[in-house]
Amino acid sequence: MKKMTVLVTGASGFIGSHLLPFLLKNNFHVIALTRQKNKASHHSDLTWVNHFDAITSNEIDYVINLAGENIGQKRWTDQRKKQLIQSRVDMTEQLYQWLQQKSIFPQCIISGSAIGYYGIDPQEKWMAICDENTQPQAIFMSELCQAWEQTALKFTQQNTKIIRLAVVFGDGGILPQMLLPIRLNMIAKIGSGKQPVVWIHIQDVLRAIIFLLQLQADQKVYNLVAPEQINQQGFADVAARVLKRKPFMTMPKCVFELALGEQSQLILNGQYVTPQALCSHGFKFQYPNLEQALTEILLGH
Repeated sequence: MKKMTVLVTGASGFIGSHLLPFLLKNNFHVIALTRQKNKASHHSDLTWVNHFDAITSNEIDYVINLAGENIGQKRWTDQRKKQLIQSRVDMTEQLYQWLQQKSIFPQCIISGSAIGYYGIDPQEKWMAICDENTQPQAIFMSELCQAWEQTALKFTQQNTKIIRLAVVFGDGGILPQMLLPIRLNMIAKIGSGKQPVVWIHIQDVLRAIIFLLQLQADQKVYNLVAPEQINQQGFADVAARVLKRKPFMTMPKCVFELALGEQSQLILNGQYVTPQALCSHGFKFQYPNLEQALTEILLGH
């Protein structure tokens, strides 16, 4: 049986670095696109490329578009905002234009987005739960996701599914930074502690991507979030229990507002989100609750 070929953009990022071995294990041939230089293939079914023109085959069955710089890595200056837009919107435009020029129409394209699409709760009550039909907002992180998604979906000849990702927990990524003050037995609660922490285990991300590649459905947008709703105080309590720590300090919200400005919304606000579309199509989470997820990531069981 012929192996299916998958093109992965953003292949050397946190999700991409976990996705490649997962795809290879599931018997796919992978073309991995990265801006990093000198990537060498260490698997007979893995080909690294630095630009689209280096791809020699037109036989691409699936595309997984994960390109985009880390939104939380640097302060949101005007220049940084432009970089975040270019790394997502411009890269997505280049991808689809290249597919069109080569007359490549994959069976399915999974294109990334984020739950930042739903913005924040301006009243900080966090009562609502967003699903895939919830409207976006006129703030930067929402507008960035809107532009990112619209760029992919305007190519109507392509079979595209959008994944709105929560914070992804796994070996690496942002989780070690979130856990550090708890490991040091210092900071537990941040601000009120009532702000949502919307997360998903990396293994459920990988499983959901394969699930959606093969799913025959008209639905275009899927929230990749764990079904459990938990706030920041709850996250700290669970993490402290798993790590056997008792952090006691509260970090005032003003510290983050002064240090990060607008970017502090990522830590101090947000909205609860449900994986309604994913669950309605029969996807089963391997790690539906936080304690189970952190226990596996941190303790290996």
